[in-house]
Amino acid sequence: DRRGRQGGGVSRPETRVRQLLIAAKKLVDPKHPLGARLRSELPGLTGLSPEGVAYALEHNLEVNASSSEVLELCQSVPQVERAHVLLSANVFVAGLRAVALGLAASPKVFVRSSRREPLVVRLLEEASKGAFRVVDELVPLPGDHLWAYGSDETLTSLRGELPAGVVLHPHGSGFGVAVYEADAARLSPQAAAEALARDVGVFDQRGCLSPRILIVQGDVKLASELARRLARELSAFEARIPRGELSPAEAADVTLYRDSMAYAGELHFAGKGCVGLDTQGDRLMLAPVGRHMHVVHTHDAPALVAGLGPDVAALGVDVSPALQERLVQALPKARLSTLGQMQRPRFDGPVDKRPLRDGVPL
Repeated sequence: DRRGRQGGGVSRPETRVRQLLIAAKKLVDPKHPLGARLRSELPGLTGLSPEGVAYALEHNLEVNASSSEVLELCQSVPQVERAHVLLSANVFVAGLRAVALGLAASPKVFVRSSRREPLVVRLLEEASKGAFRVVDELVPLPGDHLWAYGSDETLTSLRGELPAGVVLHPHGSGFGVAVYEADAARLSPQAAAEALARDVGVFDQRGCLSPRILIVQGDVKLASELARRLARELSAFEARIPRGELSPAEAADVTLYRDSMAYAGELHFAGKGCVGLDTQGDRLMLAPVGRHMHVVHTHDAPALVAGLGPDVAALGVDVSPALQERLVQALPKARLSTLGQMQRPRFDGPVDKRPLRDGVPL
């Protein structure tokens, strides 16, 4: 069915998205030439270890979405004549969902990849036989919609460059927060640590879904136990999936965080990462990327997270229904997941639910 391809007739949005997901399965398959190429070249482009790349392709590239998820994704965007997509390099699998959202909105989709990691989207274009077009520069016209992914600084600069009349869908910086309620959790502390290690470890904690703060609603003794267990599980994860390289700026952030926690709390090494515990309670600090976690205990998690609102893109929970309701009220735009599933959200729309559905006209 060629009706959904560039320059063809109009097909149903769900058909375009479903065909893209079928094409993307070639990238998951290590025996397919495209999948083999990704595994060979992505470590050098992303800084992830070869094992980290393979793990993310097998567990986090969203090729098996259900029909109901695809329908929800198509309903999460407006129908437009032309869609433009500007990608970020932080999480290499994110391009699939970003392109799918573009195809859900329009049969005419133009994509500019990150200059640091252009490979995934170009191979996806090849696998889909031109369902969308990769371009060197995006040239949106008044009335066109642009889905842009990147840092807040990049998006601010972009706003000043776009012509009036373009509708912008900005997906900026963010991070994840996990909450564990001692008296009501479904998972034991050990099982919660194992689940969180998966959420933290993949992509070396880059991207807006990665949890960097763990709030334990309970006393400091339980928080300390969970911090120690998480450190052990992150070490075990690293033995299977080695961490990649950090940039000089990221490494400097790690040094600063470790020094701070060694002085003002507990510090548990976790392979190349670490877990810090604020023993005083109710003090938030954002752990650096690179498989680190800041653990804090409190008796009122919703009040503690309320001040983080606009920056929290993902909320992972193992709490009572009553506490979950209060957390959602405090962070209404954060994507809600269970622990262990923060990096595998439903394929039901943008992973980042903070922007407006219909975009912002410039």
